[in-house]
Amino acid sequence: VPGDLAQEVGALPFALDGDRLRVAFIDPLDALAIEEIEDASGCLVEPYQALRKELAWALATYYPELGLEPPADFEVDVGQRLGSLALDKGWITQDQLDAAVEAQKRTGGLIGRALIEQGALDDERLARLLAEQAELTFAPRLDDAHDDVRMASTLLRLDAVQFSAVPYQRDGDTLVVAIADPRRRADVEAIVSGPVRFVAATDAEVQQRIETLYADDKGRLGETLLMSKKLKREQLRRALEEQAKLGKVKPLGEILVDMGYVTQAEVDEALNKQRSGGGRLEDTLVQSGKLSPEMLAKSLAMQLGYEFIEEDGVQVDPYAVSLVPEATARRYHAMPIRVDDDVLVVAMKDPRHVFALDDIRLITGKEIQPAVATEETLSRFLNRFYRSETDMDELATALLEEVGSQPQQQEEDTSAIDDNALVKVVNNIIREAILADYSDIHVEPRPDKVVVRVRKDGSLREYMTMPKATAGALAARIKIMGGLNIAERRMPQDGRVRFRDKSTEVDLRLSTLPTVYGEKAVMRLLKKAASIPEIEQLGFADYNFRAFEDVIQKPYGMFLITGPTGSGKSFTTFSILKRIAVPEVNVTTVEDPVEYEIPGINQTQVNMKAGLDFAKALRSFLRQDPDIIMVGEIRDHETAKISMEAALTGHLLIATLHTNDAAGAITRLTEMGIEPFNVSASLIGVLAQRLVRRVCDGCRVEYTPEPDVLRRLGMDEDEIRGQTLYRGVGCEKCGGSGYNGRYAIHELLVVDDDIEG
Repeated sequence: VPGDLAQEVGALPFALDGDRLRVAFIDPLDALAIEEIEDASGCLVEPYQALRKELAWALATYYPELGLEPPADFEVDVGQRLGSLALDKGWITQDQLDAAVEAQKRTGGLIGRALIEQGALDDERLARLLAEQAELTFAPRLDDAHDDVRMASTLLRLDAVQFSAVPYQRDGDTLVVAIADPRRRADVEAIVSGPVRFVAATDAEVQQRIETLYADDKGRLGETLLMSKKLKREQLRRALEEQAKLGKVKPLGEILVDMGYVTQAEVDEALNKQRSGGGRLEDTLVQSGKLSPEMLAKSLAMQLGYEFIEEDGVQVDPYAVSLVPEATARRYHAMPIRVDDDVLVVAMKDPRHVFALDDIRLITGKEIQPAVATEETLSRFLNRFYRSETDMDELATALLEEVGSQPQQQEEDTSAIDDNALVKVVNNIIREAILADYSDIHVEPRPDKVVVRVRKDGSLREYMTMPKATAGALAARIKIMGGLNIAERRMPQDGRVRFRDKSTEVDLRLSTLPTVYGEKAVMRLLKKAASIPEIEQLGFADYNFRAFEDVIQKPYGMFLITGPTGSGKSFTTFSILKRIAVPEVNVTTVEDPVEYEIPGINQTQVNMKAGLDFAKALRSFLRQDPDIIMVGEIRDHETAKISMEAALTGHLLIATLHTNDAAGAITRLTEMGIEPFNVSASLIGVLAQRLVRRVCDGCRVEYTPEPDVLRRLGMDEDEIRGQTLYRGVGCEKCGGSGYNGRYAIHELLVVDDDIEG
């Protein structure tokens, strides 16, 4: 690999295994860099992660023709120094060290790991060497770890697993952390609030301490929310601290014995199973048949001091039910019971679910008093008090009877359109779509039936089928809702409606399309402006978020958001506006169509029939004294030209563009006829994003990926050692797909001096 290419893409080839070239990259996920190295070398590249300083030293050392100076503070031959330490102590021979060095050159692994694989070193001796090398105290055992219940909140479990580091003790205000790989100290310090001191330990001891400290799964839900950017790291830490402040309650096992439900021997047996197989004590007892769900619920209520709710002995207040939306109640399996002195009593299977309680508190605006009920009782309550008005099959049958009872009716005659069954069918479909968080509803006529399909997490799935005879009535009902012309069936039509049904409200964008089997209708459910997230919740990696926040705060320039249709560009755009559209600035947008109505922002919709396109709206905006302009999409040369001029004349312009990656936006603008010097002068950044599906947590199972999968991810087995990978096998919760929910991945290009040049 030529030196100039290695320097350009931030890579260094270090080993050749047959036709596989092992290459260290600053960014091992950079597909373009991997492709360039493969083209230059003629080999299949196996990417590895490298630290920036290590790579800078290697480029300066192995490519002297580049004339680079190695980093002044970089320590050379760290691995061999570790080997020399082991040699000096008489723990290994020179031959063993030489063999380990050769193995490192061949595989790219660590010398310490190579020595262990040879049998020359054991884990404890390696850990002692690493401790001496890093000038840390070595802790051979972590048996004297502090049992402070708040310790787990100082470092999240996912971080502990990732960095092989775990809270160990407290020394005054200083957190003592046991770490298996001292090279990761800076990573841990960056995410722990407060002073930190490290001790070295074996990987086995650290993993055992992790299992012990996080044995009760505290924070698992919070970690899920953290990874999806629905929760900040500090917010999760505070929540776990609040949870810990409840103090140590009497162990559940003791309460079960006191109540006579189980014997101490049965508790001890369950505890042993729990330690070997994981899970909670109560679940182990229920699964073994020694404890009924009702006994467990009563014991939990006594342990926590909460009311136990029995199905026959409680009166559910309809007002309390109306306060909590069905989707929220079903998501958390929580049943509102009554309101006592403005405090909402909510029954749950596990009232320790603090994030569920917080959500319900925010939604209702009331303080929450948890209560305990069995899962069976909760299911019956939810089905009884949140039951749909009529079963969909019964409604479809009634609709068919009503439509079929009026043969030879003219299609223009709408007298039967507003019949009760038809309205209920359409309303129920929309209501269920809202509760299930579907994004689109497709009503599609087929040769022998009508198929209703719904889109969730980017994928369409069949929701229900209806008789062919209902096709015309369904299309007409949807047209009436959107104020469309029901007599026009030869041309596509578009409309919008605000759907209200009891406590449910949503904006729908309607579209009809003539097909050979009749009119197809699509209803898109638009999220409310209030649901637009803060930029912290968009899923950025930490290093990307800091750069992104700096770019959008600039007073002028062009910032582009790219990605395919359905990649969340609009959501990201309005999250940005939500952050920067303060009362002191004038914000104007042009969209096609307006999807989210945002208070305080002047929004204009493209109207091609009236001659108002993006370019004409932009020209008008410049006479409206704007500070920030948002363009729904740059589609042509004229729109791109005016957008560029606006960015050059002291305005911040935010727009979307269809390209595959961030760098492609620059090429796209030049292809539209914008001069490169104008692009470099006006463009301040480009954000490319995609939405990827999340593995369903209801049916996920552990699995070991194939080596080819790891290669395509730019990873190797060493990087995932100690971590658990999952895939979904399909369940009722995810509709058999194995996925439930999506999150965004981003590529951010910030225009700096090098790119401008």
